[in-house]
Amino acid sequence: MQAAESILTSIFGLERFRPEQREIVGDVLAGRDTLVVMPTGAGKSLCYQLPAVALRGLTLIVSPLISLMADQVRQMRALRIPAIALNSAQSWDDQRAAMARLREGFRGLLYVAPERFSAPGFLSIITSRKLSLLAVDEAHCISQWGHDFRPEYLRLGQVREQLGQPLTIALTATATPEVRRDIVRNLMLREPAIHVTGFDRPNLSYQSIVFNKAANKREELVDYLQRRKSGGIVYCSTRKQVDEITALLGGRLRGRSIVAYHAGMDQEARQSNQQRFVDREDAIIVATNAFGMGINKPNLRFVIHYNLPGSLEAYYQEAGRAGRDGLPAECILYFAVADVMTQKFFIDRIGDGNERLTEKEIAVLQRRAIKQLDAMQNYARWERCRRRQILEYFGENKLPEKCSCDVCAAQHPALKMTGRAAELAKQIALTQAQKEKLHAGMPAAAERKAPRAKVDSAKKITGGKVAALHGPTVEARYERLRTLRLELARARGWRAFRVLHDSTLLEIARQRPRTLRELREIKGIGEKKAEEFGKELLAELAKE
Repeated sequence: MQAAESILTSIFGLERFRPEQREIVGDVLAGRDTLVVMPTGAGKSLCYQLPAVALRGLTLIVSPLISLMADQVRQMRALRIPAIALNSAQSWDDQRAAMARLREGFRGLLYVAPERFSAPGFLSIITSRKLSLLAVDEAHCISQWGHDFRPEYLRLGQVREQLGQPLTIALTATATPEVRRDIVRNLMLREPAIHVTGFDRPNLSYQSIVFNKAANKREELVDYLQRRKSGGIVYCSTRKQVDEITALLGGRLRGRSIVAYHAGMDQEARQSNQQRFVDREDAIIVATNAFGMGINKPNLRFVIHYNLPGSLEAYYQEAGRAGRDGLPAECILYFAVADVMTQKFFIDRIGDGNERLTEKEIAVLQRRAIKQLDAMQNYARWERCRRRQILEYFGENKLPEKCSCDVCAAQHPALKMTGRAAELAKQIALTQAQKEKLHAGMPAAAERKAPRAKVDSAKKITGGKVAALHGPTVEARYERLRTLRLELARARGWRAFRVLHDSTLLEIARQRPRTLRELREIKGIGEKKAEEFGKELLAELAKE
């Protein structure tokens, strides 16, 4: 590993390996097939780039995205590491030039898409060369249970055999245990070293906002972005939605750089908008899932999913583009029932235009997609630590510490309790435990019927009882809201309860809404009261 340490500092200009990189590089350089599951931004690329330099031969990197190839080739050349790409976006002259360099014995990193193995002449050239290393990026695409399965990836196991079963490293940011087994089996890896570096991203604050009406999302989004000066991504499910939201934000956020990105745009427009997004620190890009892989912008402070994604794998990967610099960032999911209908429409179209898939294979893929959609819905609806849900989904048994997700942020450690307060707390804890037990493996449709812990709804809720059940922070907030309610009532000549009941004030204190939409979602707050008292309530809450 001494040579690897030297390459790390002298060529890549890095002082030290990140966690697990040293062990992964060591396994590859020892000649062992390797599977790497590592979060976005944790340094997967170095795990094959450094061995490629150390082995000094031809390294073949299979990647599904042309934009990712172009970025990495530029990065490698900037470090004076030989690198070329061969893809359909290049001119015929550029493709012929790349093929000529291969025939002449090019040694370095060669980036190709999996479709390239079907191109005339390429496989014969590449099989005539001895590979030092084969790297399969986004390796979850090879599994029918992966969130972005691509049939062309299935051929890679056969291609690897034709290449003489070279030393292979497969890499992905998202792979459940089932997907990991698929990758090993389909690539025919020999007793591989498997490195799962963990899925936890403690700097990310996960939130899920459930909307009764999908139309309410628009004002919530505008309100959020008006309060944020930093840049980020807004993901939408459809091209039409991207165009609509881009127009909305362009009209409401004057002076901000708002750009769109989806597969229906021509390549020049996509590249131009992507560059504007990367260049402007405060830029917001509204995009479908066609955008994101390989984008090198570590200082994104938020990623908002305007619609429910089709799977937790997709959500984790896309949300994980926030906070890659390690600083706090927000990952916010907007959810409405209409989103499920959109995803089911996509599921019904699985296999359209792909004649290589049989009806049986399409049925398998559709069943898988329904299962993944159910898991995604459960995540959005379930009031349980978001980070813990993600970790459990990927098979990681870890209890997150100091979590800042919306569920954990609403909970506060209880004080020592006696009497009726202790009994109420015991009942709430028991209900929550039953709810968690019930939810283990529960389908999304059943989740809506799950029992909820009840809060004492008596008209007169004493401060001591609030402190015992919810902690001193909620108690102080509740008392401030009671004072504000008294002022509002006196100004109108009303009794205090006509403004808001104590139980409603308590819910406001517990949930601490930040916007009018969030306020309207609280039981006891209707459109009329939100309009009449909303600004004063939110202003009081914003003083913290």
